[in-house]
Amino acid sequence: MYFVAYAAGMALYFVERALDEVRAGRTKVFEDFDVPKEAIGVGFHEAVRGVLSHHLVIRDRKIANYHPYPPTPWNASPRDHYGTPGPYEDAVQGMKIFEENGPEDFKGIDIMRTVRSFDPCLPCGVHMYLGGGRTVRQSHSPTFGALA
Repeated sequence: MYFVAYAAGMALYFVERALDEVRAGRTKVFEDFDVPKEAIGVGFHEAVRGVLSHHLVIRDRKIANYHPYPPTPWNASPRDHYGTPGPYEDAVQGMKIFEENGPEDFKGIDIMRTVRSFDPCLPCGVHMYLGGGRTVRQSHSPTFGALA
């Protein structure tokens, strides 16, 4: 509850500052600029899940390369050089699958829910190998996997 009260207080403070700017007539929200012929740019933003960074290369006034680095790879992290599993892998190891359907209809829903509890964006990138050449891949549906 402390954080909720703090966040509400900060929101009120920032809304009041924004209204002060609007009342003073300062409503411009961006600056015009010329795209440079060549440039490298990096931007960082503190997201809820961690630092999100964007990396950009401009050549001939066009985007030549762009790559976002979301916090997910840092948070999920694979096993380290000591063999310690990352938090997502650790959370699902030995997990019982509480599904009513049999192995032929396995969708991995409970595993996806566990991973989603860490990061709502990641289940779309989770794949589970079932053996015998069968892999479960998460579709864009937040609940169901697609058997591949």
